[in-house]
Amino acid sequence: MASSFTDTDDRILWQRFRQGDEEAFTLLYQRYVRVLYSYGKKLITEEAVIEDLVQDLFIDLWQSRSRLADAESPRFYLFRSLRRRIHKACNGRLNERWEYVDEDFHPVTLSKESEIIESEQFQKQKDELDAWLKSLPGRQYEVMILRFYHDFSYSQISQLLTINEQSVRNLVQRAVCKLRQLTISIAISGLLLFILK
Repeated sequence: MASSFTDTDDRILWQRFRQGDEEAFTLLYQRYVRVLYSYGKKLITEEAVIEDLVQDLFIDLWQSRSRLADAESPRFYLFRSLRRRIHKACNGRLNERWEYVDEDFHPVTLSKESEIIESEQFQKQKDELDAWLKSLPGRQYEVMILRFYHDFSYSQISQLLTINEQSVRNLVQRAVCKLRQLTISIAISGLLLFILK
């Protein structure tokens, strides 16, 4: 999901943090620690390793703050830095299966009964979507997560994954086609089961 903070807000915090402002650093940390952790869990399954890598990332940022360049998008910089650390920790091999946890979802307030029904329906849809997404090859899944859950542009994803932008677009297109085929085959199977009853 897209962040509610703008890149401008982040750039101001980044500049203050580079000048040694602890409060700005704390705000950046609070904004991104959970998002980065969630993203990391999609790439590798060892939660303790992800926790260490995220913490090490922020420690290294603080220690090298005076040598850091100005970042056009601090969010992009943090994602790219974490991905490089994960890649290095895994010796260049990332797992192809991971679990998506949407920690930024805030449901609308409803009556208790409606809330329970809404929650069950949402969870069912989310579980189905997660299962469909997990059926994608690892690279396609990662591109879909970055594009549609973290709202990165095609250009930013190409830089994160170190592939060209057209390859990113092709991966998204293939993933969407595969998901469309999967949902159609599931719908047909459901219809056949209904007819054969």
